[in-house]
Amino acid sequence: MLKALLQKNGMYGVGIMGKSSRVTIDEVARRAGVSISTVSRVLNGLDRVHPQTRQRVLELVHELRYQPSALARGLAIQQTQTLGFVIPTLSDPFYFEIVRGVEEAAASLRHNLLVVSQLSARDDQRYLQLFNQRRVDSMVLVGIAIPPEELARLSAQGFPVAVLQQDVGDGVYTFLVDNYGGARALADHLLSLGHRRIAYIAGSDFTRDNADRLRGLKDALAARGLSLPQSCIAQGDYYRKSGYQAMVQLLALNPPPEAVFAANDQMAIDAMLALRDRGLRVPEDIAVVGFDDIPPAGYVTPPLTTVRQPAYELGYQAACAVLGRLHEPAVPARVVLPTQLVIRQSCGSQHS
Repeated sequence: MLKALLQKNGMYGVGIMGKSSRVTIDEVARRAGVSISTVSRVLNGLDRVHPQTRQRVLELVHELRYQPSALARGLAIQQTQTLGFVIPTLSDPFYFEIVRGVEEAAASLRHNLLVVSQLSARDDQRYLQLFNQRRVDSMVLVGIAIPPEELARLSAQGFPVAVLQQDVGDGVYTFLVDNYGGARALADHLLSLGHRRIAYIAGSDFTRDNADRLRGLKDALAARGLSLPQSCIAQGDYYRKSGYQAMVQLLALNPPPEAVFAANDQMAIDAMLALRDRGLRVPEDIAVVGFDDIPPAGYVTPPLTTVRQPAYELGYQAACAVLGRLHEPAVPARVVLPTQLVIRQSCGSQHS
């Protein structure tokens, strides 16, 4: 796929290292016996060029080692060669792998990457300026609240957009993970270990992933004739401090929970810290599990049982989808990637 896109965009076989880019497009055109505009159309993969002429131009590009200007190419095809990527924060380790996937896909297709972090509620519309000012050709959005009417407007204007972690309907690429299946598997594992009083530390209310994880837990309990009282749900916001506070709230219950399912690893790790500060042991007194499998999850004491999300694949596939649509118009798809249960010691299991 990447090779085909590079070929169509006229970027294969050009920019060979060695000779400088002193050769101009004028010389390529003169040697080929065609106009400068014809050379430009060949290099940018545009139509209306005879196959033999295209081949002759490309052969001269190889021979002369002509390296076209990225800026000029962008102007010719009315593209900035830049992918916009919007995340809610730069402090969450979960996003690091998504960024890596997006970055590698963009680099493979010779696109720059412009990262925007939504630092506060005042920044909610900041990413839209990237489109309005034509600073990016396409965009990947992850973990932020997106007004449906804005997405519809962007789609109507022909901007390729991919949204991660939210199911926003038709018109944009949607990339999700099986949060429900992962949560159900994790809850079933806790129940198989004999835990019955299971509490939940919730993530942000507006996100679909939180709702699906909570539903997976509730359904696993219901399948065994159990329920999740509202008092056993402590509100968090996916950040570490809220995990500590939520665990303090759950410890005030009478009786306290036997196990705590946190909606992500950051909150789970700080929940474990709250237990340690109160002289309680994990998992002997209370089991703790999380979701995401961020790098620290395997190094805390005890190592955290969690659900691994395919973060790199999310970012890579989303970036390939929107960049590919710049060259091959297609109907945006809805993609759901699987998760994986990772069993460690924090749940009371002897697995490592």
